[in-house]
Amino acid sequence: MPRRPPRLPPLLAEFDDEEREAVLAANRAFYRAFAERDGAGMDQIWAQTGAMVCLHPGQAPLQGRAEIMASWRGILRHPESPKVRCVGESVIGRPGLAIVVCREILPEGQLMATNTFARQSDGWRMIGHHSGPVPPIETGQTAAATASTAVPRDRRKIYDARRNVAFNALDTS
Repeated sequence: MPRRPPRLPPLLAEFDDEEREAVLAANRAFYRAFAERDGAGMDQIWAQTGAMVCLHPGQAPLQGRAEIMASWRGILRHPESPKVRCVGESVIGRPGLAIVVCREILPEGQLMATNTFARQSDGWRMIGHHSGPVPPIETGQTAAATASTAVPRDRRKIYDARRNVAFNALDTS
C-alpha cells in the first residue's frame, strides 16, 4: 500500500516570536514611511521583485512593482494625503510568509488593512497591501447604549466605496 505524503505544517508552525517581531517591525516601517511621506522608505519596504498586489480603497488592484510604487509616490507627494496610523496589529504566518491585519486610523475615519510580507534575503518585504472601509470600533459605552435600540442587521447591504454609501442589494431602483 502506498504511503501518503506527509501533511503540511499548520499555518502557525515554526513561526516564532522573533519572526513575529521582525514582521511587525516591517509593518511599522511601512506606516512610518506613509506618515512621514518618505518615498525612499516606502520603496525599501516593498519587495524588489516577484508577484505583488496593492489595493487602495475604492480603486482597482495594482499589480507589479512599477505600478505600485508609482501609486505610492503619487499618494506621498499629494498635499492632502491623509495622516494614517496603525493600531491593533495581529500577525499570522509561517516560515517565509506573514500577514498582518490592522486598523488604519485616519482623521476622517478608519480602514482595515491586510499587509502581506515575504521573507527575503534582506528581511521581510511587503508583497501585498489591501485596505478598505469598516465601521468604527465600538467601545463598551457605545455598545451598551445602542444594544437596547439595536435593529437586527440587514446583511443584504453592500458597501460602495467609490460613492461612500451603502445600498440594499435587493433594491432594483
